[in-house]
Amino acid sequence: MSPLDLTKAPPRSPKARLNGLVMFPRMIDIARAKLPGVDPGQYQIGRGMSALVLKNFNKNVDQFVAIVAEAQSDEEVYERSGGGDHSQLSRVLQRLTVAHVPDDLRLQFEAFYGSDVPRDRRVVDLLEENGARMFAHK
Repeated sequence: MSPLDLTKAPPRSPKARLNGLVMFPRMIDIARAKLPGVDPGQYQIGRGMSALVLKNFNKNVDQFVAIVAEAQSDEEVYERSGGGDHSQLSRVLQRLTVAHVPDDLRLQFEAFYGSDVPRDRRVVDLLEENGARMFAHK
């Protein structure tokens, strides 16, 4: 896949799905931004929700980025990552709220999003709104 510069536009929505799995298209975009010659900006994979996805596929960040680098399409990334039915994981990811942010990520989360985010706020909504806000001027 071709590199993607995430300083120019945000990755796909965390609600975007590939084979029913939310977050996966967004993760592909962020992995494309980790390829040589581009900038992922503030985006990362391997922590938070993307860590759950990678764990479900039994992959680490470097393995996932390598799969993305060699693949020709989103579908190929999905299949080379392990494919399968991840509908249960998708349901879990969609329900995660700020209250679910693990303690080891809490300080970084609050530094980035603020400490006043309601605990019942869904993380996918927060991620989507943050991307729209960051690139509203472009």
